[in-house]
Amino acid sequence: MESIYTPAGLNDRVLFAARQETAEPRRRRAETRRRPWLLRTAVCAACALALVLGGISLKPAPAASGDGTGAPGGPAAEPVMRLVPTFGLTAYAAMTETSYGPAENGGIAFAAGEGCVTPEFGDFTGCLFRITGENIAQVRMSIDRGGLYRYQLRDNLTDEEMAAYRQAMAEGTLAPAAISQRDDGTWYMPEMTALGEGLQEDYDPESLYGFWVPPEDMAVNTGLGITTECQMDADYFDGGTLTVTVTSSDGTENTQTYRLHSGQLKVEYAGDNSIVVLPEPAGPDDLFVYGIYAVPQD
Repeated sequence: MESIYTPAGLNDRVLFAARQETAEPRRRRAETRRRPWLLRTAVCAACALALVLGGISLKPAPAASGDGTGAPGGPAAEPVMRLVPTFGLTAYAAMTETSYGPAENGGIAFAAGEGCVTPEFGDFTGCLFRITGENIAQVRMSIDRGGLYRYQLRDNLTDEEMAAYRQAMAEGTLAPAAISQRDDGTWYMPEMTALGEGLQEDYDPESLYGFWVPPEDMAVNTGLGITTECQMDADYFDGGTLTVTVTSSDGTENTQTYRLHSGQLKVEYAGDNSIVVLPEPAGPDDLFVYGIYAVPQD
């Protein structure tokens, strides 16, 4: 469903019906009685399509001259309805099953999960997010401080794969990560790759991205402890801007800018006793976790 076009043969059928009306007045009256039903069918089909697409908005493409020359006065081409890609962010804490959807204002809380902090590779904060939406072909992102990284969970590792990962970490070509074993005997590890200040790539709904602090900007050797240093790295993004642009296969774009903040984020318990991290500062009596949150800008 790259774009929505007039169904094949519809124009021919309409013109044929018009010619038949001219030649046969009685048939014209019959066809007139049937037009409201035909219109309702078309409207119902469009509504059903909108329900299937789930939140995709439609807009007409710019009209072009029908004679192929672009000269004014030529027969106008029928407008082509384009699909405008819609998207949102879902936050994850690394190495957990916990996800955090947007609040009513569209804000997102990024609670820190298991990351990686080394002087050579920087701070992979464990604050992850995934882009979700419809009709997305490509993704473009940029951040005005620090950078982004890709997070991939390598699962069901073979002995050969584990040996290759260990060698890459020993050679300094792969960020250090723990290779762990589950109760069922399978081996897994997170792979973290710095992407820099921005990226552009084909859309993959399974891709996870995180906030990355370059080695030269890390808060290391402060003497205040690793927890405080990680909080300082989260504060590094306070006031920053994350810009996300998604593009559909027909070239239609949708862009959203998020203002980043950091601090003690309010935590509430859900009905199943799981916690919900909110994209807002915690009050003096609130439960909290330290992390990053983003607020969409108009």
